[in-house]
Amino acid sequence: MQVINYLPSANQLTLAHYTAQCAVDLLVVPFGTINDARAFWREYPSVIVCFNRQDDLAGAMNVLDDVTRHFIEQAELNPEFIENLPDDYQLSLTLTNDITGLYLIKPKELIINQGDKHE
Repeated sequence: MQVINYLPSANQLTLAHYTAQCAVDLLVVPFGTINDARAFWREYPSVIVCFNRQDDLAGAMNVLDDVTRHFIEQAELNPEFIENLPDDYQLSLTLTNDITGLYLIKPKELIINQGDKHE
């Protein structure tokens, strides 16, 4: 699992390169250019949580704080949008305030239940 609060390059995500590049491209779309997107993220950092198929979900969730877990669950259960990525991954967003959000990148088959207990 990765937790990132800046706009990464495709090489910085622990995904296959093409999947990672598609994710980064989607993050840039609202801004038009990579430079405009980076400028926005510097001023208003959002969070990207990226799970891959090798991650242990329970272990990963247990190391996160309650607020981050809450927003991950919201990105799964009540997202603003979901976009499909190659290799059966998806990117979803939940807003954390009026300007920023939490982007969740995960394999489609990975289910994050709100009812899971975290210690």
